[in-house]
Amino acid sequence: MATRVKVSAFAGGALNSQEITHEKTLVGCAREAEAFVSTMSDLGDRMGPLLLQLPSSFTVEGMGVLEDFLNALPEGARYAVEVRHRSWLGSDLPEMLRERGVALALIDYPRMPRMEEATAGFSYVRLLGNRREFPSGHTHLKKERDEDLRWWSDLTGRFLEEGKTVFVYANNHYQNHSPSTLERFLKIRRGRT
Repeated sequence: MATRVKVSAFAGGALNSQEITHEKTLVGCAREAEAFVSTMSDLGDRMGPLLLQLPSSFTVEGMGVLEDFLNALPEGARYAVEVRHRSWLGSDLPEMLRERGVALALIDYPRMPRMEEATAGFSYVRLLGNRREFPSGHTHLKKERDEDLRWWSDLTGRFLEEGKTVFVYANNHYQNHSPSTLERFLKIRRGRT
């Protein structure tokens, strides 16, 4: 099993503007998208993947809109798409993303079953949680999730064995303290638990 994890090389990823994804739902926002990518490209080789987090109201009916938006994005950046509506399950989304070299963001999210398909030369994982469970006071871990983290460790290990670069992000709602979540994930990934 691959256990090599490189944390010394920081890569800054970013969530695309809600103006693009939530307000304009990817329509008529080419200028905003170009400006966002241009700003992020100032990071140079430290620029990680740029995430399009689609709202839970964005259903598979918007596949054509998503395709058009992705086709118009500037080249040279890595992109990931996160969907939060169950209508995307079993759709042609993975194939459409694969054709464009765009990663399907794999999420651990309460209202969405886990997907585990890599669609690009890199993989993008987000460990999300229930905002209502940990609304504030994000100073330490409040929930044990080692079983879930082992599942993600196994999946990302498979991607690493396939030669993919893996990006794993966590928010505070997953276990109440994202830095500790990622530290725990790395310990599990390295086989130290």
